Amino acid sequence: MGCKSVAALVAVVLLALSAGLLASCGPQDKGITSLDQLNQPGVKIGVATDSTESELVKEHFPNAEVVYAKDLMSSFESIAQGKIDAFVGNKLNMELALHNGLKRVRLLDGSIGQGNVAAAAISPRTQIPDLKGKINEFLKQIRENGTLDDMRTRWMEKRDMTMPDIPEAKDPQYHLAVGTTGVSEPFTCYANGELVGYDVEIAKRFASWLGASIEFKIYDYEGIVPSALGGDVDCIFANLYVTSERQQTIEFSDPTFVVEVGAMVRDTNAGVGAAGFIDSLAESFDKTFIREDRWKLFAEGIGTTLLITVLSILFGTALGFGAFMACRKGNRAANAIARFCIWLIEGMPVVVLLMILYYIVFSETALSGVAVSVIAFTLIFAASVFNMLKAGVAAVGAGQMEAAYSLGYTDRKAFFNIVLPQALRHVMPSYKGSIKSLIKATAVVGYVAVQDLTKMGDIVRSRTYEAFFPLIAIAVIYFVLAAILIWIVNKIELRAIPGRKPDESNGEGVQAQ
Repeated sequence: MGCKSVAALVAVVLLALSAGLLASCGPQDKGITSLDQLNQPGVKIGVATDSTESELVKEHFPNAEVVYAKDLMSSFESIAQGKIDAFVGNKLNMELALHNGLKRVRLLDGSIGQGNVAAAAISPRTQIPDLKGKINEFLKQIRENGTLDDMRTRWMEKRDMTMPDIPEAKDPQYHLAVGTTGVSEPFTCYANGELVGYDVEIAKRFASWLGASIEFKIYDYEGIVPSALGGDVDCIFANLYVTSERQQTIEFSDPTFVVEVGAMVRDTNAGVGAAGFIDSLAESFDKTFIREDRWKLFAEGIGTTLLITVLSILFGTALGFGAFMACRKGNRAANAIARFCIWLIEGMPVVVLLMILYYIVFSETALSGVAVSVIAFTLIFAASVFNMLKAGVAAVGAGQMEAAYSLGYTDRKAFFNIVLPQALRHVMPSYKGSIKSLIKATAVVGYVAVQDLTKMGDIVRSRTYEAFFPLIAIAVIYFVLAAILIWIVNKIELRAIPGRKPDESNGEGVQAQ
């Protein structure tokens, strides 16, 4: 890793430390002490995107401003930092967060409305006959025999995160693909590296009752309903609330749980000094990496991120080079197709391209999220390689080819022996920059059920309710991974480009010829 990268990394860490310390030691305001105080102009209340809480806030606190949040962890941190005044949501989630050590926030007394109804969502494209009816029949049985009450006691009251032994189906008649999130304790989360939770247990019990093998696929909440609509999963067990909008597009089973809704606000008496802040960092480090061997989740995420990145670089380089060679001699059809594809790829946000490929183009195939991610980033990297080669070859000049022809070189030999080696000296700095951009862009693959480094960080945050170490760790790891890949490319470059010296271009710019 170069000096500039190290300095930037140190600056980021020091800035984060300073910001956290200042937030903890700063002056405290009077704060909100009751639900009634939320109904005031200027009060900002956070709610989860596409949930029933937004309607509850508008009904009970019409004078407040609704702020939509991506996830619980970010919302809790926003409350602690004073960015929003309150967060309205699943009261059980918030009670567990406080039980697990969440600081600088507190839960207001009382509940809001009648609660949210959670249920299983059924894919309209499932191949299992009458899946909704089968789920409802199963829920009725475990409700009547007391199994559901026992589960609620264990997961909700005793907070026992141990998954019971559930026998797998022998000679399964079906294969049940279940969508879940892994980030909503105690419904679906990770403990000791294992996917556990109230909804996960229901899904496993249902698969055993149905006589089906079971497979869990992990999505962000934004992508989990599209996964069912596209047929990637048969059903969803993820503490998914029944809303009028969702009911217009997907069917729900009978309720699995009714979630009480509460409000969390900033704890104005929770300021700590510098010593307390250092102690909290040590505790946060332990919860993030040591407890339950959570470092293994980061290691697994690193492996997935590297796999997608390396394969995309290799395939993208080959595809981009092949496309350039097809267009090099001015073939009109090849150039028209290449221009259109590059225009389409470059004009589309990465996450949109990824979701189109996963939920539309390859929805009928058995391709995994990792495979689709490699395809998406291969196309993106190939477009960059094509443009880089086009600019690099143009910088060499047509006279080089003419001189080669006069010496008796064939077109192919002249290009590979004379033009390409010179063009690569112009291309390599941009090529390395594209690698850095690519590895950072892979952070969106969680939208298509891929558990990469960023997704694993979210999973850890969902258990620790700590933002600092998971996010800083992810940032540091991306720095290191990018540095390793660039180091490897530099080594290859020394051998591939004649006359290239070790102290020549470091990727910051093109050296003078």
